[in-house]
Amino acid sequence: MNRVLLVLCLVLSATCLAQTITQAEYFIGTDPGEGMGTAISVTAADDSVALAWQISTAGLAPNLYRMMLRVRTDGGVWSRPSAQFLIVAPIAHSPLLVTQFEWSVDGGEFTAIDIDDAEIVSLEQLLSTVSLAPGVLHKVNIRVSDNTGRVGLAHCGFLAVAPPNEQARLVTQFEYAVDNGEPIAVDLVDGASVPLSQMIATDGLSPGTLHRIKFRVTDDLGRVGAFTSTLLPVNSVAELTRNIVSYEYWVDANSPMLMDCPDAPFVNISELIATNSLYIGLHQMSIRATDDLGRTGPAHRVPFIVTSPWAESEARTIAAAEMFVNSDPGIGNGIAIPLPEDGEWNESEEPIVHLFTGFNVGYYRVGIRVQDNLGRWSAPEYDSLLVGPLLSIIPSGNSVILYWEFPENIDQYYIYRAAAGGPFTLIDSTSARTYTDPDIIPAQEKGFYHITFRDDSISLQRAQGTNLPK
Repeated sequence: MNRVLLVLCLVLSATCLAQTITQAEYFIGTDPGEGMGTAISVTAADDSVALAWQISTAGLAPNLYRMMLRVRTDGGVWSRPSAQFLIVAPIAHSPLLVTQFEWSVDGGEFTAIDIDDAEIVSLEQLLSTVSLAPGVLHKVNIRVSDNTGRVGLAHCGFLAVAPPNEQARLVTQFEYAVDNGEPIAVDLVDGASVPLSQMIATDGLSPGTLHRIKFRVTDDLGRVGAFTSTLLPVNSVAELTRNIVSYEYWVDANSPMLMDCPDAPFVNISELIATNSLYIGLHQMSIRATDDLGRTGPAHRVPFIVTSPWAESEARTIAAAEMFVNSDPGIGNGIAIPLPEDGEWNESEEPIVHLFTGFNVGYYRVGIRVQDNLGRWSAPEYDSLLVGPLLSIIPSGNSVILYWEFPENIDQYYIYRAAAGGPFTLIDSTSARTYTDPDIIPAQEKGFYHITFRDDSISLQRAQGTNLPK
């Protein structure tokens, strides 16, 4: 049985050789192809040029966009696109003014009321209740219009219409209850409208907890209203204001960095964060504080963007490289690629030839990324990898039987044969993963086989110089 070893040859590059820049272009969204973007004027061709241009945002909605820039050298070679972020803000507009309001009762037609134009207005209107049924709650809708003619949503309220000449009722007492306790009655000086003021004992209430307090009133006819509720916080006795003693921050999913600070209830946090190890793009920073009781608060998060320096950037050299197969294990967690041919990572281009073994037959997705001398990792570059079948040759009388391993769903295999190292001749095809070459052993002393599928996209050859079994 013969085993095929995969040799992976890579040339990794951080920067291109210095050449004269003659053209530049940019695009937003889908790449239209080299030379098909929006041209940027290059006033003087050089190996380093300063670019200045205006971008029309007429067709762009307010949002964050990714703009890609690339340049063309005098050798006719286009660079890889470099990313920048573009923020399109809403167009500034004059303040909107309220010009009129309308009201309606119980779903009737709206009545328009003209008012002095202003951004904020007070609405006052005397409503006639002559045609409204007494002793009933009526629904009142109000909406406003602005100076562009747009009409807002209707806001709903309720209007109580009392019977004619009805005597005003008096509030005679109110009751309150805390949490699920029994209501406690408090007598009042009778009045149509009374202020409620009551000292509530908190001795039996748990400190540091929100409690619910509800109350209701009774009128001079003995009618009791519905409960109205609110929340009552109870603080600990002589509770001290806690001090912040430290804080920690982290970027994306990296480990937190613990920082000490002067103990105080409020602190100003100022920290210079290195971005040379972060890839270009959108990141998230998280921060949280710890108090003098050792309690750690929730994390506050904010996004930020790491951009690429375009002009006057120093040449960078490759300092490390790694690869991974199928799933990305994260930056720094891949399979380290050994030193290049010259034995040292110290150039912007590093030729690498390394043998990777242990792959089973099948399809793979290989990712590769490099790290520069500032510690920054590149985005991964991907390529597909196909590990071919293992070929077995078994004699059977005067014939040779071929067996090979390969994934399912291959439509057709093609069998080639040569008496020496070449040329190979197509002798047959099959959809099975086995083939019998009849009466071949007496016909030739040595033989070589070559098996392909789909126009020679993969092939395996028996080791040269090996005799056919007899």
